[in-house]
Amino acid sequence: MKVAFLNLCHCEPEIVARVANKLTKNPNFDMYIHVDAKKEIALFQTPLKGNDQVYFISNRQKVYWGGYNAITATMELLKEALKSSRKYEYFVVLQNLDYPIKSNQEIEKFFIQNQGTEFIRGCKIGRTKDWHYARKYKIFNKRDDEFYLMQHNKLRKYMHYAWLALRSVQTIFFNGVIKEGNREFVLHYGTAQWAVTRKCAEYFVKFEATHPKFNKCMQHIQFPDEEYFHTIVHNSEFKYHCVAYDEPVKRWLVNWRNLHYFEYPREVTVFDENDYKKIMDQDCLFCRKVKTKKSEKLMDLIDKATSKESA
Repeated sequence: MKVAFLNLCHCEPEIVARVANKLTKNPNFDMYIHVDAKKEIALFQTPLKGNDQVYFISNRQKVYWGGYNAITATMELLKEALKSSRKYEYFVVLQNLDYPIKSNQEIEKFFIQNQGTEFIRGCKIGRTKDWHYARKYKIFNKRDDEFYLMQHNKLRKYMHYAWLALRSVQTIFFNGVIKEGNREFVLHYGTAQWAVTRKCAEYFVKFEATHPKFNKCMQHIQFPDEEYFHTIVHNSEFKYHCVAYDEPVKRWLVNWRNLHYFEYPREVTVFDENDYKKIMDQDCLFCRKVKTKKSEKLMDLIDKATSKESA
């Protein structure tokens, strides 16, 4: 079972290298890495020099938290992996603070046993009356620039918020259903980490190239990496191959886990060695988040537990 791991990275090059080297001990596993264009790529390339199962994306995007460029970057990863002669059967989206909690043998066995299943859960938020979800598309969002990384005086902040409010006049009556051609696409919501089959990955790339109105609309959605791919899948025949579909709406991202275990009380928890037993008791393949220093002992414990079957 050939698997392409698609890693969106902007920090922690040591962890990125650790995960890549761990996964690519399996000759059927390759990793494709997109390094945020705001970051120095050499910091990520140097620790992985000589690993010929790791590929860095050359067409890099400046990715901002909550911005649409995360979609463009993910598409670049998909396109690059799909071009490979390796003919991957699964494509797994990671972010650079994810860590495998199962051995490579267990991960490969999991995809073999579940072959044909799409691991991209989502709940329908289009036409919702719940403002918690409706605000994701009724309020105009735009985060693909440097504004959120810079210090601003109060006047500039107020001017920016006023601009967003004016732009929201265009979207406030949007009901979360994108109409393009003779089809309707009801917005769905889920987590940014998922895994899909080759057919579904090919469908994503073709869809993105042929639905300009859909893409334009998604550019003002809040956190589009939590809606873009999920909306495509759950408005297509692929939803019937999902691990679950037409699920009732539940608040909070933890309800829509695919292959990752994470906790989200107020923000995503950074795990340490005290979380080891809890994490290893999970059925998931990965945990999120780990960080250098705080999670070093945890990663060592996980590696020790999974090293007997690492390849």
